Parts: sequence; C-alpha cells; structure tokens
Amino acid sequence: MIMTDRELARALRSNGFTAAHACGLLFDAYGVTLYQHCVRTLGDRAVAQSVVRDTVIVARAHIGRLTAPDRLKEWLLALADAECARHTAVAEATRETAPGPEPETTGQHAALRVRVLSGVVAPELADYRKHVAHRADHLDRAGFPVPMGTGSEPGAGAYLIPGLFITGCAVAVLALVLVWASGSAPAPGW
Repeated sequence: MIMTDRELARALRSNGFTAAHACGLLFDAYGVTLYQHCVRTLGDRAVAQSVVRDTVIVARAHIGRLTAPDRLKEWLLALADAECARHTAVAEATRETAPGPEPETTGQHAALRVRVLSGVVAPELADYRKHVAHRADHLDRAGFPVPMGTGSEPGAGAYLIPGLFITGCAVAVLALVLVWASGSAPAPGW
C-alpha cells in the first residue's frame, strides 16, 4: 500500500498504529532513500545503517513537531543530515576512519530493514531510543533540525527578548496614560 507523506505522518502520530507498524511503513517508503543518502554522505555502510535507525527513532519521537506533513521526505532527509553530522563529529573526535561504500544488493536492503526496525522497536533498547530522541531535540518551529554549533539554535533569549520588548512598551504606554490621567501632564496630541 502506497501512502502519501500526510498519511505516513498521521500513522507515526497515531495510537492506532504500533511503533513497529508505523516505523515499518516509514521505512518501506523512505528507508532505502535515507540509507543511500547516508552512505553517500558518510561513505560507510555500517554508520549509515546506524544513522537511518536513529533517524527513524527521532522521526517517531518528534513527528508531532513537524508542522507541514507534506514535507515529510524533506524533513526525514534533514533529520538524517543532522544525524550524519553528529556521527561524523563523533568519528572525528575518536579519529576513526571509515571504509568506502561496498556494492549494494537487494538482499542487503531487506536485512537493513530488519536491523533498523529491530533497533527502533526492541524493548531492551527503550533507554537508547529515549537518549536519541532527547539529544535530537534541537528543532525549529517547523520541526526541522537546527544545526548544532552554528549559533543559530534558538536560545532562551530568542523567545524572551521579543516578549520583554513588548512588555516594556506596554508598561511605558500604561505609565504615560497614568501620568496623563493624574493630570500631571498635558494630554498627548494623538
């Protein structure tokens, strides 16, 4: 059954689908695309497999933050890019070198599906899934990942400063009205 992005997003959000079923539908629609994208980005099939698994975990955990379900594929690729960047940073920090890509076979995709979905739904990996979902919680208002370390991630000030400015203006206007109402100042000419 071919599902639209909107239907896939609804399945991921729904309590009517088990995690295994919803993630299976998502993998069937985009798993190979995500995997190939990650292999091209990373040049390492084993790491790409981990990135796809983590991307599906993040997608399931944060699907409620995606404001435009029709952009599901774009969102998944952005999540995968964020996970690739995180895995690359870890590899660079530990100075690992990744072997180049190997030839693909159809059987590898079926095995990839099993490995990814096992990591996404295995009960013994619940703590790992919580960890992945939490560390990938740097999303913008549309639900897309914000690149870490770019200075563009919204801090508390990004939300507080506009509110403080508006509050300050309201207090200033209220003070002017009170001064005018008390008769201490001439009425403004507005």
